[in-house]
Amino acid sequence: MIKEKQLELLGLSEKESRLYLSALELGSFSVLEIASKSGIKRPTCYILLEELTKRGLVSRILSDSKKPYKVEPPTVFIRQAKNSLKYAERIVPTLSTIFFDRDDRPKMKYHFGREGMRTIYEETLMTDSKEMCYVGSTETQIETVGEEFLNDYVQRRTAKGIKVKTVRMRRTQVENPLHNASKQMLREVRFAPEGIFIPDTICVVGNLVAVIFTERGNFGFIIESAEFSQSILGLFNALWQISTEN
Repeated sequence: MIKEKQLELLGLSEKESRLYLSALELGSFSVLEIASKSGIKRPTCYILLEELTKRGLVSRILSDSKKPYKVEPPTVFIRQAKNSLKYAERIVPTLSTIFFDRDDRPKMKYHFGREGMRTIYEETLMTDSKEMCYVGSTETQIETVGEEFLNDYVQRRTAKGIKVKTVRMRRTQVENPLHNASKQMLREVRFAPEGIFIPDTICVVGNLVAVIFTERGNFGFIIESAEFSQSILGLFNALWQISTEN
């Protein structure tokens, strides 16, 4: 026996379900008959019948004044569901495009080779942020993008007024005045404690997180996400606190 709760899963309210089940047993009926059968007050029946008529589950019989309503066969549910599915299949691809193009969704780009790594560096200069935090070493950065490019990058970064906080690994540090701690270069430098070694370059600037795998120097990616950048920045700040200037 079908219960009202089962019809509610098809989108009917509790009272609509009770009225429709009563209508199935009556076939054709008047408001008085359906009210008596369902136990629902007549004023409410008028409202419910109007809703069921809109949904195609009940029809009006204009030629019969004694039984002006008739119930439609339950196959209406299947037909309507199939029509809804066909319509959903047509519009969901467009809706998905809107969903995946949202500005708040993380955007990720991959880059390969030396030119790709240089592109990552260039993109870190394109944000409006005036502070950059990164973990890395001058030695591996030079190996990845070339000394001439890196020197030019530092000059352009300084010209834009972007301050840098960097944590480096002592074992891969290269002494170079252009890359050392310097007020002129807007750079603060600390060294990670012994036992912590991060070979790759990880940079956070604005909503961008850039990662360059320096072991091979030919692969990296950028993630643009306010939430993810805050997470990485939190990890950087924790490392910064336990790192030292000497």
